[in-house]
Amino acid sequence: ARAVPHELGITIAEALRLPDLKALYEGSEQVKKLVDTAAALEGMPRNASIHAAGIVITDRPVSEFVPLAVCNGTVVTQYDMDTVARLGVLKFDFLGLRYLTIMHDAEMQVREKHPDFRLDRVPLDDAATYELIGKGMTSGVFQLESGGMRQMLAGLKPACIEDVEAAIALYRPGPMEAIPTYIACRQNPSLISYPSPLLEPILSETYGVTVYQEQVMSIFRILAGYTYGHADIVRRAMSKKKAAVLEAERESFIDGATRRGMTEAEATALFDDMGSFANYAFNKSHAAAYALISYRTAYLKAHHTGAYFAALLTSVLGNQAKMAEYTAECARYGIRVLPPDINESRMDFHASSVGRGGSIRYGLLALKNVGEAFLRGILDERERGPFTSFEDFLDRLSGHDMGKRQVEALIKAGAFDSLPQHRAQLLAVYEDMIETRAAKSRANLAGQMDMFSMMDGEDGSVSAPKALYPDVPPYSLRERLMLEREVSGMFFSGQLLDDYCLCVNALDPRLISEIIPPDGMEDGEHVASLLPDRTKVKLAGIVTSVTVKMTKKEERMAFFTLEDAGGAIECLAFPKAYEQFGGMIRQDNALFVEGNVSVRDEESPKILVSTLGLLVDNDHFSQPKAQAAPPKPAPVKAEPIRAASEPSRSVAGQGSYGYNPYDDIPTVQTPVKSAPTQPVSAPTKIYLRVPDLECEVYLKAKNLVDIFCEGTVSVTFFSEREGKYAPYAVRLRLTPFVQTRLEALLGKENVVVK
Repeated sequence: ARAVPHELGITIAEALRLPDLKALYEGSEQVKKLVDTAAALEGMPRNASIHAAGIVITDRPVSEFVPLAVCNGTVVTQYDMDTVARLGVLKFDFLGLRYLTIMHDAEMQVREKHPDFRLDRVPLDDAATYELIGKGMTSGVFQLESGGMRQMLAGLKPACIEDVEAAIALYRPGPMEAIPTYIACRQNPSLISYPSPLLEPILSETYGVTVYQEQVMSIFRILAGYTYGHADIVRRAMSKKKAAVLEAERESFIDGATRRGMTEAEATALFDDMGSFANYAFNKSHAAAYALISYRTAYLKAHHTGAYFAALLTSVLGNQAKMAEYTAECARYGIRVLPPDINESRMDFHASSVGRGGSIRYGLLALKNVGEAFLRGILDERERGPFTSFEDFLDRLSGHDMGKRQVEALIKAGAFDSLPQHRAQLLAVYEDMIETRAAKSRANLAGQMDMFSMMDGEDGSVSAPKALYPDVPPYSLRERLMLEREVSGMFFSGQLLDDYCLCVNALDPRLISEIIPPDGMEDGEHVASLLPDRTKVKLAGIVTSVTVKMTKKEERMAFFTLEDAGGAIECLAFPKAYEQFGGMIRQDNALFVEGNVSVRDEESPKILVSTLGLLVDNDHFSQPKAQAAPPKPAPVKAEPIRAASEPSRSVAGQGSYGYNPYDDIPTVQTPVKSAPTQPVSAPTKIYLRVPDLECEVYLKAKNLVDIFCEGTVSVTFFSEREGKYAPYAVRLRLTPFVQTRLEALLGKENVVVK
């Protein structure tokens, strides 16, 4: 098989003309028999596939029109779709769209606060909706959320539903080349030109650019004299990408166009343009339907943000990348995604406020190992009143098919954090407590009792003994985060790097989101890099997965995923780097990584590791003592990180390698200088000066505040354009790392801490 070239449309006969396969074919009777058998089978269908959405509809039993068969339990036609169409049988394609469910779920949530709300009655000229679309703020909006589409929308500035239709139709491989022309002509009508005056009524709505299949049909009718039926044959040829059928119309089109005033050269050029466009042409009716859904989802995002994002998060259950993206987008709108709570969470994500601000409570169904039937039992019990303790929960749910794995998942996710005991205590005893209640149920069922149980109640039923929770310390932040990610794929209590923020602050690495855009791309597509190939970068993050492989030279190398608050990226440690740093590349280790960005076609960007080291947690990181006016820290020098075999040492004036108590491996630390001690009170306020309250740096600063929320420091923005202060509702958890990031974003002079 390796002797057959990987070329589209290659045949065995063509491959046999090449020396590799030819030598194998002529040198072995076994290979000759194999290739001859393969050649006899070549081109035959290997299986009967079912059209995902194709439905045949007839006025009499379908078997009177076409032969039928059963394929995987489904009744299907034995003819393919082209044969069915040629026989004149009616065939529909029914497209299922996830966004229709999102719109319905969001509408139901909005109606809880506004009972008269109807999405099919929203106006199609809403200024706030077009402003959102025109700014490219369309993450989570149907058909409009890819990076390229958002860039196009920012240039186009749609102002009506027809502009959205055109954007959807143009952002495709064929018509995409016309996007600059379309935008330029829309902004400056003097640039519009038509190959023939007869085309102006057809192309005026799209500023002289052919966008839709229906326009091509009209061109054939008006310019070449085609009938409606003949023009529809051309449209179908375009939609099915039948170039031969379209090419057969060339002579007829040119003849008709020349009789209506065009020169043969002009007619030929116009036909060629339509031919290349036709390969990916969109029909306007399809674009209009899509545009209406796009507009309505944008309307929901603009006016009912909380309800819309709750529905959006519910729709991507199991897709952790999308959930992380939409959670980050929620923060940009001042909406917090709260952890699951046994007394507040519903089955799906649900917003406390349907508009901007407020919060979204995590849906219990999004947790792993938790079944829908068990959750319905929880919700039914909660109708009788909230759960007051963990014992109360177990007692009331013991008859609802309660399993240990389901209760364990709820504990790990923090669903019981609002009740008295903490997670470490619950995980220590939950199995015994469930077993005790199961034994009680069995005993009561069998009518068994003893002299002690007879005193439990008047009816003599056996009751569970009062729980005794062990006196164990609560989990650390890192342990809580790992439990949360295990059952949900997300972090609720903070970020993994929070315990290393002092070290990360000193190293000043890039965020992974500066390499891979946070909005990502749809599943199955590769993510584009924001940095060019071979760019040298420094990153800090947590290792979330490791795969060690052997090279052809029998040397070991590692592929590992590094994750920070902004995203995740794959890193490659080739044999030389793995030999030096392999001991550090372990799952859950916090690493500082230096390397080069690798950008390849058909691949997401990766980091080729040159050096790495373990981060030092905040408890063991050496830092300056408090002082009234701390000097600006000197930049960290790029000193090579030594391998695990080298001893820990300190070099005066250059830096030091501190000892990590968890592993006998040197870790990166930065040089520090002592300073005179002077008592300083903890900051309570931070003022952030921005150009205005709509600019990009304001949105980024607000996003940073949202990420590091639940603190004690009040935040106030000052808008230079309006000359006024704007208090922000979120309290900031102000760490040196957060302050440094804000100063890097806004400028040190625009960040004032008091």
